[in-house]
Amino acid sequence: MAGKSAKKTYDPLIMLSPVGLLPELESLARELYELACKGSKDIWPEMEGESFKDNDNLKARFLTAAHKGMNAAQQKIVEIIRSDVELTDSHHLLFRGIADAMGWQIIRQQLCHARTYYKEHRPINLKESNFDSVVYCVEEFTKQKPGSFSLISDLTSFIQVGDLLTVDSDGKLTLSEVKEGKKNHAIFKFMNFFIETQCDHAFDHFSNQYGKNGVKQLQRMFRQTVRMSHVKNVMNEGKSTDPDTDRHIRIPDELVYVPSWSEELNGTLKECDKKGWGWNVIDECLFIGIYSKEIYHGHGHAIFNSVFDNFEWSEGSPRFRLFDSMIAPLALTIFNLNIHEEHKFDILFGRKNVCLGLNIGRFLDEIRKSGLTVRRATNKEASNLDKKRMPPYRWNGKAIFIGNSKREVCLSDGIFMRIFFPRPAVC
Repeated sequence: MAGKSAKKTYDPLIMLSPVGLLPELESLARELYELACKGSKDIWPEMEGESFKDNDNLKARFLTAAHKGMNAAQQKIVEIIRSDVELTDSHHLLFRGIADAMGWQIIRQQLCHARTYYKEHRPINLKESNFDSVVYCVEEFTKQKPGSFSLISDLTSFIQVGDLLTVDSDGKLTLSEVKEGKKNHAIFKFMNFFIETQCDHAFDHFSNQYGKNGVKQLQRMFRQTVRMSHVKNVMNEGKSTDPDTDRHIRIPDELVYVPSWSEELNGTLKECDKKGWGWNVIDECLFIGIYSKEIYHGHGHAIFNSVFDNFEWSEGSPRFRLFDSMIAPLALTIFNLNIHEEHKFDILFGRKNVCLGLNIGRFLDEIRKSGLTVRRATNKEASNLDKKRMPPYRWNGKAIFIGNSKREVCLSDGIFMRIFFPRPAVC
């Protein structure tokens, strides 16, 4: 039937098949990682037992060094994009992964803030993006604000508000929109005037002068300005209303501890180093299987699927590869994970395949044991969520609500993203 996607047939030999970047890019990947994520490594020994709150000089030197490395990594990426090199899918994944890794560092890996930047837009083709004006602004900002770094939004997969996200040597964040051309400058100037005056006569004059295309451009600029204002309010005040969804956003002042399974992941990776495979189960519901490229003739994922399928209620339960974090916009990249550097590149280049599965039946049992309620949603409730562009996860055809005495939330892909992809301990 038109309008409906065909149901995918489950094949244990294909599901979770190992993937990786092109091997010829590994040298470049290591160079970019060194610049983007380890620019401040010379200062790390000084940071043991120190706090930035008590040492402004150390903080400034740390951020200045980190930003210098990020600037060099971004410059190299832009040079390659502007060159005659044909960009493969691996190039795009690598460049976006590095840019995202820098973005996560800038916002201190806070998912609540990343979500305010992300508008669910499709990433642009890097070869089709015009970097001239934003690169010029990056260079100017660097001259005007020594020790700062301006991340180009188009390089990332989740920063979709503003053209540049700038962080100073004191950690202060600034969003910037880059406008080029006399017409755009004139429209931008009028927009600021109209926001202050709300003068209908002035708008009529503008409409007559610039026509329908000018009005459309004015509307686009206004939407972008409102979005930037929303992000600034969330970052500075911890609350705002999303202009695209009308959802009220509030970030609590207190930090929220979120348990992570990085320790278990590290242990299973080391186990794989010794015998070619590793296996672990966390909280009786999250299954981890790690397989080297050589073990089981490269079909370790098929072993994982077979074992996972044998557990009760596993049919229809979600499965991912850890590599998929390079594709999910709001997941920490492999570069950001708290695992050994060599393990990062083993996963990125397909030498290790980390298979993950969440047994939904056992997961719901653990939720009930914690004192929360679990119920199936009615068809009407699920349909209403679909209409609000908040599609729920459906298990055996039914959406699932989890609640306490005060409120309920519906299981969604966003919850699974937090489960499958390790996050920092504090969000």
